[in-house]
Amino acid sequence: MRMRRLPFLLLCLVMILVVGNPVFSGPSKLTVWADSFFTPQWQGGQGPILDKIWKQFEKENNAVIDLQLVPYPEFQAKLLSALRAKTAPDAVIADQYWLASMIKTGGVQEISAYWPEKERKDFFPWAVEGTTVGGKIYGIWYTTDARVLYYRKDLLQKGGFNEPPGTWDELVKTAQALHTSDVYGLGMVFQGEGGMCTLLIDFWSLGGELTDADGKPIFHLGKNKEALIKVLNFYDQLYNKYKVTPKDSVAYTTENDMNQRILAGGYNMFFGGGWQIGIIQDNLPPKDAKNWEIAVRPVPPGGKPSSMAGGFDLNVLASNPTAKRLAAKFIQHLAKPNNMAKFAAASRGLPVRMSVWENDSFFATDHYMQQYHAILDFAKTRPNSVVYPIISEKVMVALGQVLSGQKNASQAIDDAGKAVLAAMQ
Repeated sequence: MRMRRLPFLLLCLVMILVVGNPVFSGPSKLTVWADSFFTPQWQGGQGPILDKIWKQFEKENNAVIDLQLVPYPEFQAKLLSALRAKTAPDAVIADQYWLASMIKTGGVQEISAYWPEKERKDFFPWAVEGTTVGGKIYGIWYTTDARVLYYRKDLLQKGGFNEPPGTWDELVKTAQALHTSDVYGLGMVFQGEGGMCTLLIDFWSLGGELTDADGKPIFHLGKNKEALIKVLNFYDQLYNKYKVTPKDSVAYTTENDMNQRILAGGYNMFFGGGWQIGIIQDNLPPKDAKNWEIAVRPVPPGGKPSSMAGGFDLNVLASNPTAKRLAAKFIQHLAKPNNMAKFAAASRGLPVRMSVWENDSFFATDHYMQQYHAILDFAKTRPNSVVYPIISEKVMVALGQVLSGQKNASQAIDDAGKAVLAAMQ
């Protein structure tokens, strides 16, 4: 009888060991959606670095990352659809200004328990505010950029300018003096989200606000409308009156649309993003790349220094406690100071942790990075409002109408305000 029971007892013992001992359990799977730029699949410098960082996480957490690449142009729509259908991944690396729409759709997890206040204090205040909605924290800001004025110091000096322009009037004077048939005085973006990011800096400089504290549109009202009129009229002057910007720039939707002309020597100055210094350094001979400098954007009369911090968040979407905990560990891992520093340096992004700027050898000493660090003190972020993407679209329509002469700035803004309110119905 005892001999017959022995195999059964052995089987029970094996089952106890398999169930109770994690050594026998397989790796946990973590599904992540991201644009390839933020993953080991990127063919540029950060790809191999991220490969090591991601593999380290897998090893330390007995996990396998199931990466699903989503091209940026279709990312937001696909992500919101997945959230509605409850088929979203466990974690996502998403553009910061999508957050309010993601939260409204449902499925984004509050993560304050996984991001202690002590760690938050190491981030720029706007980076914490940018992931906070309704007093709850829904992500960790991963990387940022700052919109600035790029200028060729050799060409400015040749034209008799020892300093970059600091005001709108100085910008016009400098751009006109340096403009030739081959080299434009100024490059900028007039459409798309890139155009909105360009515009917001001047709008904020004049004290303008897009939304109120409840996220409702107010850009078309009172002093906000006055500020926006000034910006649209100034851009109209740059494009139509002074003709210092290329005609085809009305079709540009991102700062990268200027890269070909930048590398061909076609601009004296341009309004660009932080990542573009890397493009310049990677594609021009060192002696030519060193001629490019950066400065805070010129301010309008009565304005103050301003910049815009864009960037991407690390968000947890998994609701299952086990999956949520693993996803939270993953985004914490990416946001560690050393890992953030490695990714930012390789991708020419800007870190959002103070300790990285202070302690990392590259960010603490690099000439351009130190300038960006100072400019980030002036930075603001796009409002966490579900109506922001609509405002952005309609304001860019208004700008296009002004540049084409279809409407004056006041009428274009009034119509943009009506269009936004109608779209909210």
